[in-house]
Amino acid sequence: MVSRGRPRVASAAVYTARILLVLALALSITAEAKASRRSKSKAKKPAATRPVPAPAPEPQAEQPEPVPSQELAAEPAPAQPAAFTAPEAPLPKPSADGTVVFAIPRSSNAEPAAAGLQEELVRLLSSKPDVRFVDLGQAFPPPALPSLEEANALYEEGKTAYDNLDPEVAAAKFSEAADAYEKHPAAFKPQRLAKTFIFLGASQLLNGDKEGAKSSFLRALAADPGTRPDQELFAPEAHTAFTDAQQEFSELRPGTLVIASKPSGARVTVRGEDVGVTPLQGVPIHPGRHPVIISLPGYVPYASYPQVASAKSAELKPQLEPLPALAEVLAAAGRASSERAFDADTMHPDVATIAGKLGARYVVLAAVRQKKGDPAEAELQVWDVRTKNRLRGVELELQSRDPETSTVAAVEHVHAFLTGRAVAMPSSSRNLPPIMKKPWFWAAVVGGAAVVTGGILYATQDRRGGPLGPVSGLPGLGF
Repeated sequence: MVSRGRPRVASAAVYTARILLVLALALSITAEAKASRRSKSKAKKPAATRPVPAPAPEPQAEQPEPVPSQELAAEPAPAQPAAFTAPEAPLPKPSADGTVVFAIPRSSNAEPAAAGLQEELVRLLSSKPDVRFVDLGQAFPPPALPSLEEANALYEEGKTAYDNLDPEVAAAKFSEAADAYEKHPAAFKPQRLAKTFIFLGASQLLNGDKEGAKSSFLRALAADPGTRPDQELFAPEAHTAFTDAQQEFSELRPGTLVIASKPSGARVTVRGEDVGVTPLQGVPIHPGRHPVIISLPGYVPYASYPQVASAKSAELKPQLEPLPALAEVLAAAGRASSERAFDADTMHPDVATIAGKLGARYVVLAAVRQKKGDPAEAELQVWDVRTKNRLRGVELELQSRDPETSTVAAVEHVHAFLTGRAVAMPSSSRNLPPIMKKPWFWAAVVGGAAVVTGGILYATQDRRGGPLGPVSGLPGLGF
């Protein structure tokens, strides 16, 4: 009987020891928080995060729901304690656990650095298989294609005149039809435009304008290199002139297109064919005028007909204009990235606005600052709009060689938050009570471990739980 009771006594002793450790921690944190509030330090931004539920399937009924903890501040706390409270009004419910990223310059000279940082953050986070971005193509659907009804009507009028042996009227109508088609490159139909130029060339040839006919045939080939005049519709003279133009066209050395856009990452089509995303260097193309469309979700599509000369390079570097809906989101991101918003204890209303408009759960904000002659710096904050938890105080230098302040390191902090691995994150491990720096402490209290990364302490947990249940089971202690 005695031998059977010993394991129970040992188990009870371990459990009691863990409770005592937790109580000691609570007293230590309370005392330090009071001392912190009495401090006169001028530091503004405590670097801390609150518990983050992992973006996993909803917990089963037998599992207790995580309880958000208070924010642990090792630096002087703001006037109002940072604590989680239920919102007075329900926030917009995101459709999925999607993420959006905005890098906002806090001065005009920081705009290029902010644009580059946003692209880098998106690229690095996109490489994480467990990070899901909001589909901006759905959030900002492309505008409807323009109607080609007018151009089609002019084309049919030209055909009627051509069939009625009125080449002068036919040439005028086909010329107008070609202009009407080229006004709407987003709805570009290369075969129809090529046929229009073939009819125009044949009409000009009947009018005795051989040079004009050759130019039209060359434009038909530029629109669609595989086009051919119909054997039954056109006279032998038209076929001969077209063959001569085709021979000249084939002997021309290709030119190139250099295409960049601000922002970059825009989709580019040339003559209706997808050629990649900006920036693009040296896209080979036949000489002539070609319809180029540059499109990016949320922005007004850019259309142009650059003239590419043989063996020459043509450049397109447009500044894309945001659609009104995206302009509103960018303005909201700017307000939510101000110093006052980053220092506040509660979530800025514009964070919820961004999430509601885009259907996002996680909003990543990077405030970029740059002094003249110095490398750009940024501070990152990430909000989980569903739980109102926040990752804060992640600092980085855009050209840093220090791995702890690099963009890659910042992305790792963000990734840990998005995937629920950042359970508790005091602003600096050196300000923690000594007991909290011991790995055995975390193993005893939460069944996990402690890892210090870049001056930030992460408490990790065994997702299976333990005697105390899930690691969020003790409200107010950050577990």
